[in-house]
Amino acid sequence: MSTLILTMPPSVVRPLSYEHRTLRAHDAFKASGPSFTLKETSWLRGQSIMRGTLSSSRGTFDVVAKLGTSTNTIDALKKELSFYQKLRHLQGECIPKCFGYFFSPSEDQTFGCLVLGYSGKPVRSIYDTQGDVPLALRENIINAVKRIHDAGVVHGGPGIFDVLVTNTKPFIINFKNASEKVCERRLDIVNGAITPTREQFGCAELYRLSVDLRVWKPRTFIVDNQRFPVEDVSNPAALAEKISNDSEPADKSRTDAVHATVRHLLEFYREEFPSLEGQYPPFCSDRHQRWLVAGSPLPAQKNASESKDGDVANDLWNLQIPIRSAASIRA
Repeated sequence: MSTLILTMPPSVVRPLSYEHRTLRAHDAFKASGPSFTLKETSWLRGQSIMRGTLSSSRGTFDVVAKLGTSTNTIDALKKELSFYQKLRHLQGECIPKCFGYFFSPSEDQTFGCLVLGYSGKPVRSIYDTQGDVPLALRENIINAVKRIHDAGVVHGGPGIFDVLVTNTKPFIINFKNASEKVCERRLDIVNGAITPTREQFGCAELYRLSVDLRVWKPRTFIVDNQRFPVEDVSNPAALAEKISNDSEPADKSRTDAVHATVRHLLEFYREEFPSLEGQYPPFCSDRHQRWLVAGSPLPAQKNASESKDGDVANDLWNLQIPIRSAASIRA
């Protein structure tokens, strides 16, 4: 019968005490498998997750142990165990390797732990916001969750809080809210395409994750507190017609259209169009001050003292940027 001898880390209350516990493997691991020792432990978060060195006849491993000391937390760990078993083929690929669940054989002591391979640091501890996560890593996170979905498991809320990363390789954790379900996505996820509607895409979980990680480009952009379809970025002249009104001069509509176009390109299309470089000095209108960018087909840079809002608008008036529509998302 497989067992685990666990050396508990010292606590604030007992800083010099190293408690030892002998735990029994869950039924699924009783028939086979070596016995383990887990030592050199230290707390990772409060007193519910520890990190240490797991040793057995198969070698030594850097692991974490999630502890349960109540009926609810133990039930949650057992549920996680069931999904690690179902996703066994993904262990070490996009979810941590699972060494098993171990519990106290004493009926008067509620204690159990789920032992998993150490899989890196939380993404949220490395990057301040989801928008700061490198594009390649964002795509890897999406692909990891897709593989879990393809195996018939919906995570139940994957986000930046449920991702660990080692050398740009993400690992999805926390399956306490997971369920067995066929993924409902109807479209593939194509980086840089316009965000489809929730109804077009199908799967709520992957849709939310893709939006949060900014894998897709926005469907709309804002000019003067009005939303317009992103395709209007491709044609500043047509956009100016839409936002013009009788109470404002035409030049203002033209300038606002250019502002909105350039602002959107700077924020969402800089990598896709590397030829866009800062070529104009900052210019001001009543509400904006932005660096304008222009591609090589546009006129050369003007002297800052000679540039006016109208001149810049004229220079960028024929700016044509192909914006990929939602139709470019592969089915």
